[in-house]
Amino acid sequence: MERGVTFVSPTQTFVAPGSTIGQGTIINPWCWIEQGVTVGKNCKIGPFAKLRSGTKVGDDTEIGSFVEVNRSIIGKGVCAKHLAYLGDSNIGDNVNVGAGVITANFDGKNKHPTRVGKNVFLGSNTVLVAPVHVPTCVKTGAGAVVTRKTRMRKNDIVVGVPAKSVSQKKRR
Repeated sequence: MERGVTFVSPTQTFVAPGSTIGQGTIINPWCWIEQGVTVGKNCKIGPFAKLRSGTKVGDDTEIGSFVEVNRSIIGKGVCAKHLAYLGDSNIGDNVNVGAGVITANFDGKNKHPTRVGKNVFLGSNTVLVAPVHVPTCVKTGAGAVVTRKTRMRKNDIVVGVPAKSVSQKKRR
Protein backbone atom coordinates (compact mmCIF):
# COMPACT_ATOMS: atom_id res chain seq x y z
CA MET A 1 0.00 0.00 0.00
CA GLU A 2 2.96 2.28 0.69
CA ARG A 3 4.07 1.76 -2.92
CA GLY A 4 0.78 2.85 -4.48
CA VAL A 5 -1.24 -0.36 -4.55
CA THR A 6 -4.85 -0.08 -3.37
CA PHE A 7 -6.30 -2.94 -1.33
CA VAL A 8 -10.05 -2.38 -1.08
CA SER A 9 -10.18 -4.65 1.97
CA PRO A 10 -6.68 -5.67 3.13
CA THR A 11 -7.96 -8.06 5.80
CA GLN A 12 -9.97 -10.01 3.20
CA THR A 13 -7.11 -10.48 0.72
CA PHE A 14 -4.14 -12.86 0.73
CA VAL A 15 -0.88 -11.82 -0.90
CA ALA A 16 2.07 -14.18 -0.40
CA PRO A 17 5.55 -12.89 0.29
CA GLY A 18 7.60 -12.91 -2.90
CA SER A 19 4.85 -11.55 -5.12
CA THR A 20 5.15 -8.17 -6.86
CA ILE A 21 2.28 -5.76 -7.55
CA GLY A 22 2.70 -2.60 -9.64
CA GLN A 23 1.78 0.93 -8.67
CA GLY A 24 -1.78 2.01 -9.38
CA THR A 25 -3.17 -1.52 -9.19
CA ILE A 26 -6.40 -2.13 -7.28
CA ILE A 27 -6.85 -5.43 -5.47
CA ASN A 28 -10.47 -6.14 -4.55
CA PRO A 29 -11.57 -8.33 -1.61
CA TRP A 30 -11.27 -12.10 -1.44
CA CYS A 31 -8.32 -12.37 -3.83
CA TRP A 32 -5.57 -14.96 -3.43
CA ILE A 33 -2.15 -14.08 -4.85
CA GLU A 34 0.52 -16.76 -4.44
CA GLN A 35 4.29 -16.50 -4.14
CA GLY A 36 6.12 -15.69 -7.36
CA VAL A 37 3.23 -13.81 -8.99
CA THR A 38 3.94 -10.52 -10.76
CA VAL A 39 1.13 -8.05 -11.42
CA GLY A 40 1.84 -4.97 -13.56
CA LYS A 41 0.89 -1.34 -13.08
CA ASN A 42 -2.66 0.02 -13.17
CA CYS A 43 -4.35 -3.39 -13.07
CA LYS A 44 -7.65 -4.37 -11.48
CA ILE A 45 -7.73 -7.72 -9.70
CA GLY A 46 -10.82 -9.43 -8.32
CA PRO A 47 -12.93 -9.73 -6.35
CA PHE A 48 -12.50 -13.48 -5.85
CA ALA A 49 -9.56 -13.81 -8.28
CA LYS A 50 -6.85 -16.43 -7.77
CA LEU A 51 -3.38 -15.81 -9.19
CA ARG A 52 -1.20 -18.88 -8.78
CA SER A 53 2.58 -19.22 -8.78
CA GLY A 54 4.33 -18.61 -12.08
CA THR A 55 1.80 -16.02 -13.24
CA LYS A 56 2.77 -12.67 -14.76
CA VAL A 57 0.06 -10.09 -15.44
CA GLY A 58 0.84 -7.19 -17.79
CA ASP A 59 0.08 -3.51 -17.18
CA ASP A 60 -3.48 -2.16 -17.53
CA THR A 61 -5.03 -5.63 -17.32
CA GLU A 62 -8.19 -6.68 -15.52
CA ILE A 63 -8.46 -10.11 -13.91
CA GLY A 64 -11.98 -10.08 -12.49
CA SER A 65 -14.39 -12.10 -10.42
CA PHE A 66 -13.78 -15.85 -10.15
CA VAL A 67 -10.91 -15.84 -12.64
CA GLU A 68 -8.05 -18.24 -11.90
CA VAL A 69 -4.69 -17.82 -13.61
CA ASN A 70 -2.02 -20.50 -13.20
CA ARG A 71 1.55 -20.53 -14.60
CA SER A 72 0.56 -18.08 -17.32
CA ILE A 73 1.76 -14.89 -18.93
CA ILE A 74 -1.05 -12.40 -19.45
CA GLY A 75 -0.30 -9.46 -21.76
CA LYS A 76 -1.00 -5.75 -21.42
CA GLY A 77 -4.55 -4.48 -21.67
CA VAL A 78 -6.16 -7.91 -21.30
CA CYS A 79 -9.73 -8.06 -20.02
CA ALA A 80 -10.79 -11.27 -18.24
CA LYS A 81 -13.70 -9.93 -16.21
CA HIS A 82 -15.27 -13.11 -14.83
CA LEU A 83 -15.55 -16.88 -14.59
CA ALA A 84 -12.46 -18.05 -16.50
CA TYR A 85 -9.54 -20.44 -16.07
CA LEU A 86 -6.25 -19.60 -17.79
CA GLY A 87 -3.65 -22.28 -17.09
CA ASP A 88 -0.29 -22.80 -18.80
CA SER A 89 -1.17 -19.99 -21.20
CA ASN A 90 0.52 -17.13 -22.95
CA ILE A 91 -2.15 -14.51 -23.66
CA GLY A 92 -1.19 -11.62 -25.98
CA ASP A 93 -1.89 -7.93 -25.49
CA ASN A 94 -5.42 -6.49 -25.75
CA VAL A 95 -7.22 -9.84 -25.58
CA ASN A 96 -10.82 -10.05 -24.40
CA VAL A 97 -11.48 -13.23 -22.42
CA GLY A 98 -15.23 -13.80 -22.30
CA ALA A 99 -17.10 -15.27 -19.35
CA GLY A 100 -16.58 -19.01 -18.98
CA VAL A 101 -13.44 -19.26 -21.14
CA ILE A 102 -11.33 -22.29 -20.21
CA THR A 103 -7.88 -23.39 -21.28
CA ALA A 104 -8.17 -27.16 -21.07
CA ASN A 105 -4.50 -27.81 -20.44
CA PHE A 106 -4.48 -31.35 -19.01
CA ASP A 107 -5.01 -34.49 -21.10
CA GLY A 108 -4.98 -36.94 -18.18
CA LYS A 109 -1.20 -37.39 -18.27
CA ASN A 110 0.46 -34.12 -19.30
CA LYS A 111 -0.18 -30.39 -19.25
CA HIS A 112 0.05 -28.53 -22.55
CA PRO A 113 0.44 -24.83 -23.38
CA THR A 114 -2.07 -22.49 -24.97
CA ARG A 115 -0.92 -19.43 -26.95
CA VAL A 116 -3.26 -16.59 -27.82
CA GLY A 117 -2.11 -13.79 -30.12
CA LYS A 118 -2.72 -10.07 -29.73
CA ASN A 119 -6.14 -8.46 -30.19
CA VAL A 120 -8.05 -11.75 -29.94
CA PHE A 121 -11.69 -11.89 -28.83
CA LEU A 122 -12.54 -15.12 -27.02
CA GLY A 123 -16.32 -15.46 -26.91
CA SER A 124 -18.16 -16.63 -23.81
CA ASN A 125 -17.68 -20.30 -22.92
CA THR A 126 -14.90 -20.85 -25.46
CA VAL A 127 -12.78 -23.90 -24.60
CA LEU A 128 -9.20 -23.91 -25.84
CA VAL A 129 -8.06 -27.54 -25.82
CA ALA A 130 -4.28 -27.40 -25.54
CA PRO A 131 -1.91 -27.52 -27.19
CA VAL A 132 -3.41 -24.79 -29.35
CA HIS A 133 -2.33 -21.47 -30.89
CA VAL A 134 -4.90 -18.76 -31.63
CA PRO A 135 -3.44 -16.26 -34.15
CA THR A 136 -3.65 -12.47 -33.92
CA CYS A 137 -7.07 -10.81 -34.31
CA VAL A 138 -9.09 -14.05 -34.28
CA LYS A 139 -12.60 -14.05 -32.83
CA THR A 140 -14.27 -17.13 -31.37
CA GLY A 141 -18.01 -17.53 -31.14
CA ALA A 142 -19.75 -18.33 -27.90
CA GLY A 143 -19.28 -21.97 -26.94
CA ALA A 144 -16.57 -22.65 -29.53
CA VAL A 145 -14.30 -25.62 -28.83
CA VAL A 146 -10.90 -24.83 -30.34
CA THR A 147 -8.53 -27.80 -30.74
CA ARG A 148 -5.11 -28.30 -32.30
CA LYS A 149 -6.96 -29.35 -35.48
CA THR A 150 -8.83 -26.03 -35.73
CA ARG A 151 -7.48 -24.14 -38.74
CA MET A 152 -7.20 -20.42 -38.06
CA ARG A 153 -5.53 -17.46 -39.74
CA LYS A 154 -5.18 -13.85 -38.68
CA ASN A 155 -8.60 -12.12 -38.59
CA ASP A 156 -10.58 -15.40 -38.77
CA ILE A 157 -13.86 -15.97 -36.98
CA VAL A 158 -14.25 -19.52 -35.66
CA VAL A 159 -17.42 -21.06 -34.24
CA GLY A 160 -18.85 -24.44 -33.30
CA VAL A 161 -17.89 -27.78 -31.81
CA PRO A 162 -15.26 -28.40 -33.01
CA ALA A 163 -14.57 -24.82 -34.05
CA LYS A 164 -14.37 -24.05 -37.78
CA SER A 165 -13.74 -20.82 -39.65
CA VAL A 166 -16.76 -18.92 -40.94
CA SER A 167 -14.70 -16.05 -42.35
CA GLN A 168 -15.57 -14.77 -45.81
CA LYS A 169 -12.05 -15.38 -47.16
CA LYS A 170 -11.60 -18.40 -49.40
CA ARG A 171 -9.35 -21.17 -48.16
CA ARG A 172 -6.78 -22.83 -50.42
